[in-house]
Amino acid sequence: MTGGERPTNLISLVNQRLLAGFGKPERRPLRSPLDELILAILSQNTTDVNSLAAFRRLKNRFPQWHALLSATYKEVLDTIKTAGLGPTKTRRILDLLPQVRQIDPDLTMDFVCSMSLEKGYEFLTSFNGVGAKTAACVLLFACGKPAFPVDTHVFRVARRIGLDHASRTREQSGVATPLPWPKDHAPRTREQSGMATPLPWAKDHASRTRQQMQRFLEQAVPEDDRYNLHMNLIRLGREVCLARAPRCGRCFLQDVCEHHLHQGS
Repeated sequence: MTGGERPTNLISLVNQRLLAGFGKPERRPLRSPLDELILAILSQNTTDVNSLAAFRRLKNRFPQWHALLSATYKEVLDTIKTAGLGPTKTRRILDLLPQVRQIDPDLTMDFVCSMSLEKGYEFLTSFNGVGAKTAACVLLFACGKPAFPVDTHVFRVARRIGLDHASRTREQSGVATPLPWPKDHAPRTREQSGMATPLPWAKDHASRTRQQMQRFLEQAVPEDDRYNLHMNLIRLGREVCLARAPRCGRCFLQDVCEHHLHQGS
């Protein structure tokens, strides 16, 4: 593939290549929506290892969330310190629980799983510190909803590959209407993409924020493919498409990746 050629269904191709290379990801063990929400808050701006360790410490110290309602700020802060940003995350968790109890005395938030995807987002993002990615983690992992969380790995890898403008029309992506493009973002620059010059395919396309990328992928990726593609993009970002030194020679996507093709041009 040379010049400005792009596959007409890049998202599908990437998903197939990753499934062939990594296999089908195992489903994460189900937690209650409130468990998943607290874990997702702890995971903000840290690694899975650190956030999961903090979550386990929290659950060991407060096996029932009702016990956490009477915990002091210092007790929670000391318990979750391995997750980083302790003061912020402590305040968010302690602010969240009384609000949830008013709606759900059982403190499970199981009712979220009966909501539509749109209503689930609306409800979850009404809490302080809960953005679209955090809400998507709850909806995908606790409820099995077809959400598509875009974390730092997914965002980096998707932009390097060029998924953010691979499919813009119904014919290309299967989306019912042409996808909207943000008008207030400039084309990608060296600082934004990590490349020496603007991408050859990006001259007439605007850059996406992480939240815009998430909305785009939830429209463009078929529902049945979202979990697998999300998990495999994360794995690709952790093992191959590293932030500072991507291992392009080990990648299944060299011939369709904007970053790699531009480097070789």
